[in-house]
Amino acid sequence: MSAKAISRTSKLLPRVLVPIVSALGSIVQPERADLVGISNETIGYVTYEKLLAQMKSTAQGRELLRRKPRIAEDTLLLAKSCSPGTLGKMYAEFMEINGFHPEERPPVRFTDGEQLMFVATRAREIHDILHVVFDCPTNLKGELALKAIEFVQYGLPAHWASTYFAASRLSIAERTLLEGRILPWAIRTAGRTPNLICYDFERLFDVQITQVRAKWQINHFQTS
Repeated sequence: MSAKAISRTSKLLPRVLVPIVSALGSIVQPERADLVGISNETIGYVTYEKLLAQMKSTAQGRELLRRKPRIAEDTLLLAKSCSPGTLGKMYAEFMEINGFHPEERPPVRFTDGEQLMFVATRAREIHDILHVVFDCPTNLKGELALKAIEFVQYGLPAHWASTYFAASRLSIAERTLLEGRILPWAIRTAGRTPNLICYDFERLFDVQITQVRAKWQINHFQTS
């Protein structure tokens, strides 16, 4: 093999292996935000374009594209200052209890274009807020329930694959619960809520979580 062919192969190999490895990893470990994110970036490019079109079609989505807000440490500080029972306060408590920090999420690396990068970043950064909104815990069943909601909303392939294949890690009783109650609940709930990718969640921080759930018809369902 010539030096030029070796060089070309060395450049091509990561582009082929990265989506394969990340896709397999996201299926086995849906809790790994980095693997799920990379898998969506490399395989779900067309879906991100559709999400971008959705954002451009709504006033709130266009405003988000204009401002390109990031969920970072200052966002968490704002959330901590909110009153008890509000979305912001519950988000801050969720992050503290789980030892999470907004800026720990891996950056978007495999999506081209400023607007598409923002869409991919936004979907990744609101994930923890969605845990609070939908009352999904961070255990495997909770993650799978939220992945199902995100798949209905976004259509990203890694979310479907994670939900479908990672269920094999559950016991028979847990899989029965997942398939018979949790996933149907997630699908119904996702169909009733507004377009999540277009929503300015930061402006809901001062709203009581009970009001948010009532307005969006989110029926309480404990997945733990």
